[in-house]
Amino acid sequence: MEVVTTLAPIALALIMLALGLGLSVDDFSRVLRQPKDFLIGLLCQLILLPIIAFILVKIYNPPIELALGVMIIAAAPGGVTSNVLTKFANGDVALSISLTAVTSLVCIISVPFIVINSANFLGVTISKEISMIGIALKMALVVSIPVLIGMIIRFFAENFIISKINIIN
Repeated sequence: MEVVTTLAPIALALIMLALGLGLSVDDFSRVLRQPKDFLIGLLCQLILLPIIAFILVKIYNPPIELALGVMIIAAAPGGVTSNVLTKFANGDVALSISLTAVTSLVCIISVPFIVINSANFLGVTISKEISMIGIALKMALVVSIPVLIGMIIRFFAENFIISKINIIN
C-alpha cells in the first residue's frame, strides 16, 4: 500500500506536467475572449456537479466511504481525458483546455473545501491533523506547480514541444 501512496502523487504530478506542456498563455486568453461559455462550464463543474452529487448521496444513502468517494470524484477537476474526448466529439478543445487549466489551479482550494464540508454534512468526524490548508498545499505541489513547470518548459522549448504534440495528433 505504501508504494501506491508514494507513486500515485508522482504519477499525477507527471500527468499534470504533461498537461502543462500542452498549455500556453493563449489558452488562458481564450477565457477572456469567451467568458460566457467559460463561466457556464466553471459554474457547472465547480458548483452544480458537487451539489448534484451531494443530493444523490443523500437520496441513495450509500455507505459513508462510497459517499465520500462520490464527493471526491465530483470535486475533482476535469483532466486530459476530457480534452481528448472533446477533440473526438469535435467540440471546442480550446475551451476544454482552458477549463481544465483553470479548474486544475482552482482545485487547490475547491477540492479540500468540498470534501471537508461534505464529510461534515455527512456526519464524518475529520481528524484535527487534516486541514484544508494542508490539503491545499499538497495539491499545489502535485497539481499546480507541475502544470506551471510544464508551461514554462513549453515557453522555452515551444518548437520542440509542438513538434512532439503534432506527432501524437
